Amino acid sequence: VLSQQGYANDTAAELELLKQQVKLLTEKIEQLEAKTTENTPPKPEAPEVVKVEKKESKSSWTDRVKFSADIRDRYEYIDQKGREIRQRNRIRLRANMNMQVNDNLDFTLGMASGGDDPVSTNQSLDGGFSTKDLRLDLAYFNYKFSDSLKLSGGKMKNPFYIPGKNPILWDSDLNPEGFALNYTEGFVNATFVGMAVEERSSADDTLMFGGQLVFTHDLSDSVDFNAGVGYYDYQNIKGETPLYDGNAKGNTLDANGRLANDFNTAELFAELKTKISGLPFSVYGNYYKNTAADDLDTAYTLGFKLGKVSDAGSWDMGLAYLDTEADALIGT
Repeated sequence: VLSQQGYANDTAAELELLKQQVKLLTEKIEQLEAKTTENTPPKPEAPEVVKVEKKESKSSWTDRVKFSADIRDRYEYIDQKGREIRQRNRIRLRANMNMQVNDNLDFTLGMASGGDDPVSTNQSLDGGFSTKDLRLDLAYFNYKFSDSLKLSGGKMKNPFYIPGKNPILWDSDLNPEGFALNYTEGFVNATFVGMAVEERSSADDTLMFGGQLVFTHDLSDSVDFNAGVGYYDYQNIKGETPLYDGNAKGNTLDANGRLANDFNTAELFAELKTKISGLPFSVYGNYYKNTAADDLDTAYTLGFKLGKVSDAGSWDMGLAYLDTEADALIGT
């Protein structure tokens, strides 16, 4: 019995010693962990993840490109005194594309039926069912320096104001070639041009420099009055052949069949616009004088126009009186 109790006492003492050693070891570990924590730099926080969304451009290329086209089929019956009656079927096709490159720049490309006549895109249906021509009709750019100032270049739409859209000076189908600078501010519209008319390898080129100044005034909410002046100076045209296909179109020719005069034409015009029974109505007048000719140098027109062809079923009509002397205006 005594030996068993002595063994039990020894075991209890060993257990107590082990507990103290475990306690000391635990305290040591805690001290080491605390020391390690003090010496360890703080872990940087993960940066906030920012969600980036790819935004679609507000205007894709499909929004910036516009197409337009028109086609006309016309039957003509021509009965002129002293000539055979003539009948013909003619078509006209025009197709244009405009692209807005950015807020300042756009360009236009246009194709049209017909031959190379500068004032007609009509194509006669003849020639034994032969294929017909499709030609470059427009190819130009517009660059806006500001809301008031614009530069155009290429084969462009006519940049000038045409009272009543009367073709006495500028035919509606004529698309001139060169550069045009337009300035609009308030009631004033100014246009200046430099046009390439005829390039020659063995002689001076024919160019046209000109300008037009238009003043606009609102007489009332429904009545507008426009008036203006213009000047068009053709360089190196006297002594040259007529501009298109040898046809002088009434201009005086010399003994060699060349133009006998230079053409520096001054222009004065006015137009009054209003509405009658809801239809657009205008009355207008133009006066021209070729300051480079000695005789037969004036032209004028008086006319009116009612209505406007836009939607299906719309119509217009007009009447004009034109008096053009031989060398007042250059034939185009």
